[in-house]
Formats: sequence, structure tokens, C-alpha cells
Amino acid sequence: MSTDVMTQVADDNFEALVSKGIHAILFPLKRGTNGAIELDKSKNLLHGYPIGGFDSTGDTVESEEFQDQLMGGNFKNFIGGAIDAGEITFNAYFAPTKGKPKIEGVVNSMVIVPQFVLSLARKKNETTLEGFFTAGVNYGGGNDIKGELGKALKTSLKFKITGEPKVGYDEVGEIPMSDYTAGSTS
Repeated sequence: MSTDVMTQVADDNFEALVSKGIHAILFPLKRGTNGAIELDKSKNLLHGYPIGGFDSTGDTVESEEFQDQLMGGNFKNFIGGAIDAGEITFNAYFAPTKGKPKIEGVVNSMVIVPQFVLSLARKKNETTLEGFFTAGVNYGGGNDIKGELGKALKTSLKFKITGEPKVGYDEVGEIPMSDYTAGSTS
């Protein structure tokens, strides 16, 4: 067997066993020429980063406290507030040829819309992905590198979910493979 074939077998095994077939798509939101918020699909910021697992904290209902001097008593009252959609963190296997994903945090103090739209999907066929999660997100940190002797190098990213996420194949639907590979040079 030639070394090219052996390299391809190793690459195929890595793709099958390590990334577990999860494709992450991260597109920034930007202000268009007419002032409206648009999805910038020119480049998937996570193309080529094999995803090794993810964790979502789920939603929690926040409590809003209120107190009125005329209520009497020493204790505060609480009412249900908005639902916090939580965070999503995922681990990627560090790709030394690509370096760290180039994802920037919020640069101004007031954010009204999410920074990005994050979608997670699995491969349906050569041209289509099946999405199982999509949400507006803000970058929450990570982008570290972790390694141990004899184990794969890893990196992780954390995002704060903004608004209501869509979950499941029926809600998210199909995504063209060209969205995953958008802006890639390979």
C-alpha cells in the first residue's frame, strides 16, 4: 500500500471516530447596507474543525424580585421573569493546520441582537446536512488548547444562547453542505 492510501485511511478513521459526524456552522450577523441585520454566509467560521462533543445547559426561568414599601413585612416577593436559554459549549479536536477558530467577542457594551447564528448538523448525503440545533448566540469564551500525553489535542468554545433555539430535525430542517464549506479554500 502506498503512503497516500494509508494517510487517507487514517484521515477517514479520524473523521469517522473522532468527529462523530457533527458539523458546526457559525455565521456572523452583520448590519446590511439598508441598516437591517443580515446573516453573513460568506464564511463558516467553524469549517474543518472536527466536533467531539457538546453540552447545552438548558433553559431556566429567571426570578425578578420586587418590593414595595407599602406591602409591609420584611420579605421580598418574586415573580417569574424571562426564560434564559442557557449556554452551549462544545469541544473540538484542535486542527494544527488551521490554528484556533477566529471568533471575536463582543466589542461594544450594548448588544441587542446575537453576534452569530450557530447550527449543529449531521451528514444526510453528499450535498445535504440534517440540522438538529440552531440558535442565535454570543461568543462566551474558550478557544483554549488542551492536551495530554497519548491523547488528541482539544479546544473548546462556549456560546451564550440568545432567544429561543430550534432543536430537532423537524424544527431545524435540511442545510446545504455548501453552507458548511462556505468560504473554504480546500
